[in-house]
Amino acid sequence: MGMGRGAWLAACCLMALGWVAAPAAAEQPAQPPADEAKAAAMEDILFWRMDVAVLRQTLVTEAMDLTPAEMQAFWPLYREYRLAAATIGDRVVALTTAFTDSYDNLGDEAADKLLAEFVSIEQARARLKEEYLPKFKKVVPSRKVARFYQIENKLDISVLAELSDQIPLAR
Repeated sequence: MGMGRGAWLAACCLMALGWVAAPAAAEQPAQPPADEAKAAAMEDILFWRMDVAVLRQTLVTEAMDLTPAEMQAFWPLYREYRLAAATIGDRVVALTTAFTDSYDNLGDEAADKLLAEFVSIEQARARLKEEYLPKFKKVVPSRKVARFYQIENKLDISVLAELSDQIPLAR
């Protein structure tokens, strides 16, 4: 049994930036053709990612307690950082798409490619945090940088927790 549009959308959204309610298990209407479903899901993902970006910035704003001078230096760097993080999110969407496309017939070779990309994405996330650490420390005190990284980690962990519930295990 393959993954329907709802499961595909949930998987992509969750892996990219946030969580989505699980698709209803009850009777579902007839599924549109695969290309239409993917196009609609990608559009939904785009809107969801924008909503999550706004929510993320709101949570960071509320928790950071920045002075006006810190704000002027922090927010441009934050936007740069989130833009770089979004490119990693794009890779996650592509990985999830590849997984859902091969879900019914996932062989060892395809699984190896998916695993290699998964590890590469995780390394890219770590490198991004490492790259921006000294940049953030130049514009706000280290204790506030620590707070920012805690906020980022908490948000990322909540995404991963939802993923564990939404993404089916490979067969």
